[in-house]
Amino acid sequence: MTRAALFLAMLNPAMLMAELPGVQVNVTHISPIAGTVEVSLFDSAESFLVTPYLQQSGKVSDDGSYTTRFASLPAGDYAVVVVHDANDNGQLDLGFLDFGGEDYAYSNQVRPWFGRPDFDEVRFTVADSDVVIEIDLD
Repeated sequence: MTRAALFLAMLNPAMLMAELPGVQVNVTHISPIAGTVEVSLFDSAESFLVTPYLQQSGKVSDDGSYTTRFASLPAGDYAVVVVHDANDNGQLDLGFLDFGGEDYAYSNQVRPWFGRPDFDEVRFTVADSDVVIEIDLD
């Protein structure tokens, strides 16, 4: 970066943030087409499934999809968890033995039979460019 560019960046910190990559999360096959989708981004094994680094939510689209983007992320390892709160009661409703309730999914399309996956199973790396995560709730 030249001195002039560095000086301008110091005057406008948003210029530096614009250079950082982001993560786009595309969620498809959401059924029923109702309720809210919550996408949580975790930045470490210690915080995984405990405290999200960032979180966004919104209504399910008419086509059964939801897309969100986490912008300007520092390079590193991340994991995504998606929860479909179909009845909008603010919690993940699980069925008998965690089957038949509301849908949830992890990055890398990891779907454990029982229990929760480890951060290493669902992590992906953000480095120099944007990352697109596809989550299929079917």
